[in-house]
Amino acid sequence: MGGRPGAGAGRPMVVLGDSVAEGQDDPDPAGGWLGWAGRLARHLDIPRDRLVNLSTPGATIEDVVRDQLPAAREPTPELVMLGCGMNDALNGFERARVADRLAEVFGWARAAGAVAIAIPVPRPPFLERSPMSQFRRKRVVQRIADFNEELDRVSQEFGMTFPARESVSKVADPSMWSADGIHLNVAGHAYVAEVIAHIARSLLGERAS
Repeated sequence: MGGRPGAGAGRPMVVLGDSVAEGQDDPDPAGGWLGWAGRLARHLDIPRDRLVNLSTPGATIEDVVRDQLPAAREPTPELVMLGCGMNDALNGFERARVADRLAEVFGWARAAGAVAIAIPVPRPPFLERSPMSQFRRKRVVQRIADFNEELDRVSQEFGMTFPARESVSKVADPSMWSADGIHLNVAGHAYVAEVIAHIARSLLGERAS
């Protein structure tokens, strides 16, 4: 672990997203889920009471903006993490509408003076194990790529950060996933947290300097 640059104000870390962002399948000994978000907070020396994880199972970007974002507005965060997109890819979406919703999230983060980082949407092993048709599988894979493209484009537009998928390349390894093939396991959450911690620490340090 390293010190958290610019943490003097004690502003919280806010997490928006779905069940993976919630931390499912990575139990917290203190209760609930730990997940990459909780592990990231530990890497950055963010106290438990300064981590606000509003993620909910099944959430799409529409759910994030409608249900989670209003609760995230107070208190003003220092770091915002966005982890969603898989449910959008599975259910289908309009790119223009996704872009608008992402703009709301990143626009709010920028106005709040926060660092915002979006987690790339991975390709889970579930897609290969599921009995879904080859046509639907290809559609879901394409939607994952489309959602990641929008994350990249909109985050850049608002001066925020979207790590390249290659930066978390090990999530392609099935050993990083739970038996259901759609949620990260303990090792997967730990890996994502470690990678993102380096990025977040650098960005927070730049903001503080």
